[in-house]
Amino acid sequence: MNCFVGTAALLLIGTPVLAGFIAEDIPDWRGDANTVWYEWESFTSASAGTGPNFPTNEPFPSGQALLFNFGEGAMISGEQNIYGFGGPLNIHAYAYTDSDVQEVVGNISMYGTEMLYDQVMLAWTDGIEGGESGMLFGAPSVNYWEEVDFGAGVGAIANVSYAFDLSGIAADVREIGLFVSTAGPHSSLDALVLDIATIPAPPVAALFALACFGRRRRSVTG
Repeated sequence: MNCFVGTAALLLIGTPVLAGFIAEDIPDWRGDANTVWYEWESFTSASAGTGPNFPTNEPFPSGQALLFNFGEGAMISGEQNIYGFGGPLNIHAYAYTDSDVQEVVGNISMYGTEMLYDQVMLAWTDGIEGGESGMLFGAPSVNYWEEVDFGAGVGAIANVSYAFDLSGIAADVREIGLFVSTAGPHSSLDALVLDIATIPAPPVAALFALACFGRRRRSVTG
């Protein structure tokens, strides 16, 4: 069982429509060995109670990445965005890996009431119940921002990215969660992308050899 997961039409007239990211910040290592990326550009579930949203760049979702909204009063808009009509959005995008996570880049495209930029965080665990875990906060890189009157007050069209360096974490990170919340109702999540870089786990034979070396060394010094 994954540790993290265990724990109407759009009504506003004149709301801007986004086709996707305006200026997506793609890391230069995307497509390299030991990297993966997940993209959500259309959504089918407005709340965690109705299930997860699977990445739209995977033809057959495997459950390796899931996105939920834990905010109340949300709906799926006519553009298949998650629209916080009755309250703020509380977005959690999770990903699970088979090797140690080193870097994560998250891109978020949103309009309407703005997200809480300084509260976006990355939570991580080693994937073991009761194991090691922690969280990191990232400074936002604003790729695009435009003030807009979206019908329920002044908001913005925003495309913001965050980079997280996990290479200094001693734990073997296997699960990550990007958490994004907004300042109030009338915000619309248009798209979100997670890029993840990992390092492969040592082969079993190598681990066995290291263990044997350690035992021989102790017998010599002991």
